[in-house]
Amino acid sequence: MKDNPTDRMKDPFYAGLLFKIEQMICQVDDEAKSQGLELTDSQIRSALVKARKKVEGEDPDIPEATERDRILAVLIDGLFQAPDDIMEQIPGADGTVEEEPLRLSEWIKALETVEDSVKTRKSNIPGSRDYLNFVHRFIQQAEDAE
Repeated sequence: MKDNPTDRMKDPFYAGLLFKIEQMICQVDDEAKSQGLELTDSQIRSALVKARKKVEGEDPDIPEATERDRILAVLIDGLFQAPDDIMEQIPGADGTVEEEPLRLSEWIKALETVEDSVKTRKSNIPGSRDYLNFVHRFIQQAEDAE
C-alpha cells in the first residue's frame, strides 16, 4: 500500500505527513500573495522535487535571484528540515509506544505523494493554480472541522 502515492493518501500515517507538507505550501503561497506575487502549480511541484532531492542527499540548484525564488527557497528549506521535528510512534511488542525520529524514507514518500497530487490536479495551462486553489480549500476545510 505504501508504494502507490494514491494509496498513501488513504493511510493515516501518511495523511498527517501530507497535511504538514500541504500546510507549509499554503503558508508560503500566502506569504507570496502578501508580497504581491502569485506562485504557480509548476513552481510548487519544482520546489517539492528539489526538496525531495535534498532529502535524498543531492544538491539541486536553488536560485535566489528574485523575491519569488527566495520564497520558493524558503519552502524547499522548510521541507528539507521538517523531518527533524517529526517523531514517529512505533508500537512495541509489549504494547508500549516508542517515539523515534521520522525515517527520511517515509518523508521522501510523503513528498512524492504531494508531487503526484500536484501533477494530478494541475492544469496544462501555463501559470495554472488549480492545485494551489484545491489545497487552500482542503486545508481550510480541515482546519474548520477541528
